[in-house]
Amino acid sequence: DLTREYGFYVVRSKILMQVQAIVGLIMPEFLHTMKSLCVMATVISLQLILTTAQVSTLDDGVCGGHHSTFMEGQGLAGCNLPESYNDTFHNVSRCCATCSALYPRCTGFTFNGEQSICWLKSVTDRPHDCTGCTSAIFPPPPSPPIAPCSGRCPNILYLMSDDMRPQLGTYGHAYMKTPHLDALAASGLQFDFAYTNFAYCAPSRNSFLSGRRPERTRALNFRTTFRESPNGTLWTAMPQFFKNHGYFTSSAGKIYHDGMDDPESWTYPSNQTKWTLCGAGDMIGINGNYCGVTNASKVPYTDEDLALFEGLRRMNLAHASNKPWWVSIGVHRPHTMYRVPQGFYGPEVYPPSENAVQPPLHPDAPLYAPYMSGNWQGGDISDPAHGCPSCIDPANRSVEYRRWYYAAVTWADHSLGRAVTHLDALGPAVVANTIVVFHSDHGYQLGELNEWSKKTNTELAVHVPLIVRVPWMRESVGKRTTVKAELVDLYRTLADLTGLTHVAPVVEDSVQGTSLAAAFASPEHLPPDLETKVAYSQIGRCVCGNYCAGKGQYLPCSSSDHGNASQPSVVRECGGNACANIPLGQFNFMGYTMRTATERFTVWVPFDNTTLHVDWTQTHSIFTELYNLTGDDGRNFDFPGYSTNVGGQDQNKAAVAAYTEHMREVVGTWY
Repeated sequence: DLTREYGFYVVRSKILMQVQAIVGLIMPEFLHTMKSLCVMATVISLQLILTTAQVSTLDDGVCGGHHSTFMEGQGLAGCNLPESYNDTFHNVSRCCATCSALYPRCTGFTFNGEQSICWLKSVTDRPHDCTGCTSAIFPPPPSPPIAPCSGRCPNILYLMSDDMRPQLGTYGHAYMKTPHLDALAASGLQFDFAYTNFAYCAPSRNSFLSGRRPERTRALNFRTTFRESPNGTLWTAMPQFFKNHGYFTSSAGKIYHDGMDDPESWTYPSNQTKWTLCGAGDMIGINGNYCGVTNASKVPYTDEDLALFEGLRRMNLAHASNKPWWVSIGVHRPHTMYRVPQGFYGPEVYPPSENAVQPPLHPDAPLYAPYMSGNWQGGDISDPAHGCPSCIDPANRSVEYRRWYYAAVTWADHSLGRAVTHLDALGPAVVANTIVVFHSDHGYQLGELNEWSKKTNTELAVHVPLIVRVPWMRESVGKRTTVKAELVDLYRTLADLTGLTHVAPVVEDSVQGTSLAAAFASPEHLPPDLETKVAYSQIGRCVCGNYCAGKGQYLPCSSSDHGNASQPSVVRECGGNACANIPLGQFNFMGYTMRTATERFTVWVPFDNTTLHVDWTQTHSIFTELYNLTGDDGRNFDFPGYSTNVGGQDQNKAAVAAYTEHMREVVGTWY
């Protein structure tokens, strides 16, 4: 870890680290020398060190999500690329962008197609002859000059969870044990109606961290990042904006999606701590969907432990930098698998005797919803009863899955609470000058509407918790607001709250979203533009067609099956995870949804595989949904209005037509 500041991938020798520790205790002045020796030994005596060392990366997921290593006999660093990836440029470009950030003196990189390795050209100032290389990748353009912040220059502590819906005590669920996030809300502003712009991990994070809607980032699945969109290398990401204003910026855990980090965002390298799933020695639950760490666990800790260790260390470095700072810390829970330590097991935190955990009241798919609206094929829960529009998980298993999800929420609350407690320990002056942000990347469905995941356009899938504490905005402390907030709004909101929007380098015109800063001055009496604001989301659909039952699951019907959707053994649906890793040219539909004060409208538009945009002219293949949400306060996951598409009713047809035209016009402005 000590060699991280040198920008090298670290090969940590237990022997060297023990020697360093001893020398550091006896003769501190030798510590710098030992750091250098560690780096030299790594490069010069690599083969010897590897016999007793563990290979580590600066952040788990560098170079397209795959480990980077030193290659034998070479003085350069290389990034191993997976054989399963055909989109070579995608991996190489991210690898090279990462290397560029770590090695400022490097003039470029090359890709060796025969070995599938991205090579640095040089780690010195000497030019390198790249004759014979398959292709050359050039480093991104230089960053704009840093403009030191003046004025208040508040810090930003940016906290995130994964797959967490607003099921917290502060959101009206008194049975939930979430004391830390509840306390944050009591000292900040709680957004009762906040929404992701894409209910899937990577597209969501690419959107709000870049400040651009998914249609502009073109990062609509797990194949690309916003940097690979047209002009993406020229965009300034949200953390990078503060970096360019002289902030110390760093990150730990899951902020950018795993393996999709953005080195340009950080002044000090991030650490995407490894996602730890259920494994050997863990107490494994029903169908492997949850587990508890035990004394026999091969991995006796959680990845939240790692994220907080690295995150708190970065908070200390930020505080010691004597600069304003941005530190972001993200945890994986309550994402499946629900892996928690002892003391946070489902029955320990939510014992059956309390009856706090109940099955969903509306486990059936919404009435009259079009077939592509559901994600029945791609639920996150593994259960033999799941997989089609009418395949309902039994209530007893649903309760246990929910119990452990709730426990994972409590564990996430505990973990993120450590960051807020650590902030308090830095002193009241630091607390008073630090904005604290918390939200999830999207919402979640726990059996409601026959869904066990995100990946839909339902209210539950896109609704997220959002809490922002701005200590000097006294009008917002302990308040709630009903503005329809979007995660893409956060970029402009934080720029306004820190007073940097119009300070050079200014927020770029290509940044989308609406500043919510005015809500902090008057949370309960919003200005007209925020009072009438609408929230938009979207999701893609792929491999749509007839699915036939067989071998305990539904699979696309083959031509010999002669599938007919009228038969009980055949259903019409789309592949739930089918869009995750395929080219955009294979998408079937894009669904756009909007949340108004009283309704949710969704339109599913055919995807043009040539233009890679939706085709609004195929009116016969456009499907719509309309849900009456009058009276929905955002706190009832079983709200009756979620369960029936009323768009086909005669009295609503004019509204559906108007909403469809509105969505067509709005989407056209997003590209």
